[in-house]
Amino acid sequence: MATQAKIGARKRLSHYDRRVQLLDTAAAIVRAEGADGLTLARVAEMAGVTKPVAYQHFETRAGLLRALYLRVDAHQCEAARLAVDTHAGSLEQVAEILAESYVDCVLHIGKEYGTITAALSTFAEADAFLRAGRERYAKIYLEAFGAFVPLPPERGLMTMLGVIGAAEALAREVTANRLNRQDAIESIKGIMEGAVRANAPHAAGPGAATPFRSAPL
Repeated sequence: MATQAKIGARKRLSHYDRRVQLLDTAAAIVRAEGADGLTLARVAEMAGVTKPVAYQHFETRAGLLRALYLRVDAHQCEAARLAVDTHAGSLEQVAEILAESYVDCVLHIGKEYGTITAALSTFAEADAFLRAGRERYAKIYLEAFGAFVPLPPERGLMTMLGVIGAAEALAREVTANRLNRQDAIESIKGIMEGAVRANAPHAAGPGAATPFRSAPL
């Protein structure tokens, strides 16, 4: 009996691992059924733990949705940073790399991101939280394009937020099988390039030099 107790103790998950397990379970529920049936009680039941364990980790349904969103957001930000670290040599290459990274990340995540975001949007206090997530992502884009185009910080951030909104819409079309991957990437790439060029400060006067750095011929 003592040996069995020790084995059980060794198998007991740490706080971090239990949280990961609960989030994995919640994500599986969202993937299979959508967010309507996502409750802390349901997650606890599916994970094989008591309800107080789930409440200890997330407190409320909104807390669970926020945790799910942050996990997806961290995955997307990491994918974007890895794409930026490829050291693109031109504005066009940055746009292509980021567009491809965004679409592939959404395809990897599946429909979870849109479902979780929509569910969170029903909570009044979620507006600032969701905006902060988009701004984190927008700043990564601003930094990537900033190596080639000196966008003003405030206008640049607004431009990137608009770009991300368009990318979200096109990526949803891909996950819904209404648009293929390559067409989505090309469309997002074109939107990125157009938005950056349209909002970049240009030297005054006709025929003035462009501020864009391109890849060497």
